[in-house]
This record gives sequence, structure tokens and C-alpha cells, in this order.
Amino acid sequence: MTISRHDVVVVGGGIAGLVAANRAAQLGLRVVVLEKGTDDRYLCNTRYTGGTFHIGYTDVAKPPAELLKVIDTATAGFARNDVASAIATDGIRLVRWLREEGIKFLNLGKYHTFVLAPPSRTGPGLDWEGRGGDVLLRTLEANLKKRGGAIVRGTRARGLDVSLPDIVAVEADQGDRATRFEAKAVILADGGFPADLELVRANISPVPEKLQQRNAKTSSGDALRMAQSVGAAVVGMECFYGHLLSRDAMTNDRLWPRPYVDALAVAGIVVDAGGNRFADEGEGGVHLANAVARLTDPLSATLVFDDAVWNGPGTSPLIPSNPHLPNAGGTLHRAQSIAELAALMGVPVPALTETVARYNQAVEAGATESLSPRRRTDKHQPWPIRKTPFYGLPLCAGITNTMGGIVVDGHGAVLNEAGVPISGVFAAGAATGGLEGGPEIGYVGGLIKAVLGLRAAERIAVEQQGRDRSPAVAAQ
Repeated sequence: MTISRHDVVVVGGGIAGLVAANRAAQLGLRVVVLEKGTDDRYLCNTRYTGGTFHIGYTDVAKPPAELLKVIDTATAGFARNDVASAIATDGIRLVRWLREEGIKFLNLGKYHTFVLAPPSRTGPGLDWEGRGGDVLLRTLEANLKKRGGAIVRGTRARGLDVSLPDIVAVEADQGDRATRFEAKAVILADGGFPADLELVRANISPVPEKLQQRNAKTSSGDALRMAQSVGAAVVGMECFYGHLLSRDAMTNDRLWPRPYVDALAVAGIVVDAGGNRFADEGEGGVHLANAVARLTDPLSATLVFDDAVWNGPGTSPLIPSNPHLPNAGGTLHRAQSIAELAALMGVPVPALTETVARYNQAVEAGATESLSPRRRTDKHQPWPIRKTPFYGLPLCAGITNTMGGIVVDGHGAVLNEAGVPISGVFAAGAATGGLEGGPEIGYVGGLIKAVLGLRAAERIAVEQQGRDRSPAVAAQ
């Protein structure tokens, strides 16, 4: 076995890994990034990103106290306070640091105040080459090389060894050759486990093959397994970030990652194969995607709405379903009555007729809380289903990132079941848990988790060099 020695080994070449690697190199540490992809533009979720840096759909430049409250509300108190505080405090510092690295941003308004340029949301389907995430990764890789660091492609991390004092070793496969990368610290940042069907089956959905992989299909849970092998705790494994898509996205690449149909779903109703509602549409698209994924058959759900919704919320900005979904080949049932629609959808006519009637009555009486399941109205307005034609849109759940993962503290240090840091082991990005998810399936933001890469590198520098790397110093 070949042995390679460094100060820091980073597992994963996405945004969190390259932020961590560059910050560590910037602070004088010898860094290597292990990336299992072999191409110059190896695929990962960062290449596919929409590019918005936000915290719970809120501008990262808002005061930390306000952002901390946003996180607490979104996750119903589930988020670890130290991790939430780190994100709320350093979200804007991450953006400013990236700007100093040469990353460009656009301000598209509302919470899209920091969007990677050039933007990727230009139309239906997948469009990433030369877009924000792709440019970011190529820029950060070039910066790392200038600082003396390296990305080693075609290298898949398989094992973690913490048995030796002051050394953490990553055992990796490089083709048919085994290599041991030894360092004083490792940062696990491989993007979670959305593409590992067995981990998804064990934690998220009974039938993972019936979910649309709305991601690069490269995040297979290697870091999670490695961390658990040395005693790391995990949390929030049952939740994911994703969107509702046309069921045809399972076979038609023009229908993922966009357009997603959340704006239609939160205005109308989502029913199962029996024609019955099974989730609160008012909770939002991420919540509904999780609810669909948990069905015995995740490909049995259909979205029901009317012409007012199709020509209202259906035309919302950011690649709207109307007209992009039918133009891209997505199935859309149209009917002049609910009974006719039920027949087209293949659900029982009496059940769907009753479901729609009850829903309309509750909406018009302002009593949607009495529905079963309830329908909250404070986040998204429910629209009655009255205006012909009526529509039925067959659904699938698109999984983008997992929300749960390795338990870390606010500096990215990996914790064991007793809450004690495992010496020399850190994690960042979507490989971590404890920020998102919980009973409300609260979404905080994927890109913003790169804050933990920034902070992990700074904490490692303190531990290895004995110097103060507080945010005030680190930002210089």
C-alpha cells in the first residue's frame, strides 16, 4: 500500500470540500483533496446547483439573530444551536470569502441576493456547463493549485483509521491500487447519500428506485460509513431536500431538475392511488416530496388543480410548469369534470369527487384546518378547484440532497454518541446532519453548509499551529 502524508485530507471535491481545502491551504497547511470522479469536470451536486446562497429562504446578509430565528422556526427547534449559530453568523462571511476567491454573484431579488454567476436556471432540463456551480469549482480548484494543494482524481475513500496517536488515515482505492493518506486531520465532505439506494431505502423511502435522482448520482454515503466506523453519531437521516416533478421525469431528462411543480402543488391538492389526500399541501414542496417518497408506491401520487391555478401559480417565475412542462413532454390530464378527470387518472371516481368537494368546502369556509390531513394556510394559499378544465398531473419525488448525516459541532468537528469530538475528524456540507430536517422537514439551504468547511479549516489550523483563527482574524 502506498502511503501519502499531509496536514489535512479532504474527502470530496464539491463546494464544501474545496472551500475547506482552500481555507486550510490559505492558512499554511498542506492539503490534498480526494475526488472519486475522473473527469476534469467531475460530476457532483455543486455542478448542478441553482446557485442561491440563502438561509431558510432569507438573505444571508440579515442580522445573525434574525437568521438564527429563521432556522429555529423552519426546523421547529430541531437544528443544533451551535451549528445554526455558525451558519447564521458566517453565512455572509462565506459569500464575501468566495468573492475574494474570484467567484461572481448576481442579485435576483428577494432571498436570491447572492446567486452564482452565470445562473443555471435558464430553461427546463439540466444546464450546468459553464454555469455558476461549474465555474465555482474550476475557480476554487485553480486557487488550490496556486496555494500548493492538489485534487487527486479517481480516488475513492473507503476507510478511516484513527488508531494511531495524532494521525488520521484515509484508506482509498485508486483504480486497482490501494493508497493510505495520512494526516493530522481529515474533513469529510462527499455530499451525503442521495444516490445510494440501500441507504435511501433504510432511511427515506421503501422503494428508492421509484424516486427521481435529481442530483449528479455521485453522493453514495462513503463519508457517512467511514465516520460511523470510527464511532460518529448520525442524525436526521429520514429527511431530504427535493421537489415534486412530473412522473415522466423518470424517463424524460428534459423534465429534471426543472421544471418542478411545487407552485402548483401548494395551491391544489395531492392525492394517492385511492383518490385521497395524504399530506398537508400547505407545508410546501419539500415536505410534499418527502411525503410522496414515503408512500408504499411513490409513483402513485397525482396533483389535482384547476384552470385558475394553471394560469396563476402555474406561471410563477423560475421556469414555470406552464408552459414548460407540457412543452417538454410532461403528461397533463385535462377534463371538464372531476369524474372524467378521475377516470383519466385511474383513481376511484367517488373518492376523488368526495375529496375535491370536501376540500373546496373547507377552502371557501376558511376551515382547512378541519380537513384530514389538515391544510395550513399561513405559508401557502389554498385555491379552490372550481374552474374548468380540471387538471391531473402524475407525480414523482425528486431527491436532490439528504438533510441528515454526520453529527458535528459548530466548527465541523465530528462527534460521537456521547457528544465528544473524535480527534482529527471533521465534516462539512451535505455530509453533515443536525441543521435541517426534523419533524417539520425544515429546509435551511444546501450551499450555505459550506460554512462548516470554512470553520473546520480554521479550527484545524488552530489545533495544528496554535494560532488564533477567530472569524475576525480569519476574514483578513
